[in-house]
Amino acid sequence: MKNTILLICILLLGLSLRVYNLNFPSIGYHNMKENESLSIAQEMIRTKDFLHKRVYFFNALQKDPVVRDNLQPPLVSYQILLAWRMFGENLWSARLFNVLFAMLVIVVMYLVGCQLFQDKRLALFGTFLLSIMPLAVFFSRNLQPESPAFFFMLLGHLFYLRFIDKRKLYNLLLGGLAMVFAWVYKFEFIIGMLPFAFCFPYKSFLSDRKGILKFLFAALFPFLAMLGIITCFRSLGLGAFRFTFKPFEVLTPAYWKSYGKMILWYTAGENYTFPLSLLATWGVILAFFMHKSFIDRYLIGWVTAAVVYVMLFSSDLAQNSYAQMPFSAAVVFSCVYVVSFMAREIKGLPKYQTLIVLMISVGVFSIFPVYYSLSRMYTTVFLGQDVAGETLKEFSAPDERIFLFSHAQGYGIARYAQRYAGWPKSLEEFKEKEKEHGIKLVCIYPGEYLEHLKKTYPDIFEYIENHYRIKEVGLQEFPSRLGYLILERSQAGGEKIGDALKTVTGQIQPRSIYKILGNYLFYYALRPAS
Repeated sequence: MKNTILLICILLLGLSLRVYNLNFPSIGYHNMKENESLSIAQEMIRTKDFLHKRVYFFNALQKDPVVRDNLQPPLVSYQILLAWRMFGENLWSARLFNVLFAMLVIVVMYLVGCQLFQDKRLALFGTFLLSIMPLAVFFSRNLQPESPAFFFMLLGHLFYLRFIDKRKLYNLLLGGLAMVFAWVYKFEFIIGMLPFAFCFPYKSFLSDRKGILKFLFAALFPFLAMLGIITCFRSLGLGAFRFTFKPFEVLTPAYWKSYGKMILWYTAGENYTFPLSLLATWGVILAFFMHKSFIDRYLIGWVTAAVVYVMLFSSDLAQNSYAQMPFSAAVVFSCVYVVSFMAREIKGLPKYQTLIVLMISVGVFSIFPVYYSLSRMYTTVFLGQDVAGETLKEFSAPDERIFLFSHAQGYGIARYAQRYAGWPKSLEEFKEKEKEHGIKLVCIYPGEYLEHLKKTYPDIFEYIENHYRIKEVGLQEFPSRLGYLILERSQAGGEKIGDALKTVTGQIQPRSIYKILGNYLFYYALRPAS
């Protein structure tokens, strides 16, 4: 009963961390993935086509913007549609769906911990660490596939562990099915199978020649079925599997010179925090030295999986912090392993008391790094995207397209506008798409990208100055910072943007108020007087 109460308390703690600002606009950290899933859902509603994926900022200037080079089913978008069907179109209900997966992860984490350590206290400690881990907190509430994929991967681990313990083939079959669901949500999570290559009792299987066929059937059937489904998807033209692997890129000094600091920052500074990263590293070293128990082999398997993962997904790992999500549980289990080892080795106090002291110490030392990391994630926002998108929606018809010059985290403007928006690679393409789609609006976000546009595409910049005029200016931290710039094609000719910004007059209107960690940020827009 006491363990159940503690688990409920951990669940409530995890829930409270994940529902913070749940209805905040999709303009935060790594918002591109959220807006991708939301775009697909909104376009499914508009087109009544629930099979093909359309994203407002992918293939935006092509005649047919359907995404055909990605076979991953849009399951998160289906979740969004279900949430909207029940609660109306909003962000909180769509995100809550993923948060519920995160709560299930905490429960499954406890069950897996019990299987691995045969100690409910250690299982609860591991569950607590996962409930506060910044990577698991922030990205389990974002509208992206990592949270449900992580749940199904961990569920697969639970069934595989039960199979190893009880030798019941249905556990092996259920484990495979869970791993298939993880794979369907996010292909990369299939790496979670690799640790069990170090854990399965091969000798007992090989000694039972009659049972080996049943074992192979139960182990392989879910994946063979999945391959059949993929073949059907491809034959129906719903997508193609295209993934660029560069397995030897991580072996080059150039890769680590370019991305090493960022990957290290993602790992120790943001995702897992420095104390837990250090503790987990100690656990891995300890597992290699001991290499006798089941947990040793399990952790060694995860290290092998990490090496393979880094080689296969080197590009994604360097760009996205959430690419480390599959290893969250392994980091936690490694930390728990160290605490368990220390409790056994430290003399002078009863093991129970030593264990409690160690667990409390790790928790206390983790509080400030966790708070710092989560605060940084929640306060990393790209203000004004929703405002710019609403303005573009007001100034354009539903079938119009827009030129949008921005970074990846600014593409949410297209989603808020519910208009296809992209950027050409040359002046010739700019003119061609302008004529083909009748494009009359240009949006530049953030304001400092105006200089970036001038340097990167000087010919396009000159063309815009000759043919476009300022339609609206977004102002952040009024009146000091230019947030965005919307320009409209004018029959009367263009204007020098720099000079126009210095002399523009008009009424400044408050457009949005953002509340972030108790602070209020005001956002304004100015439309030139006609």
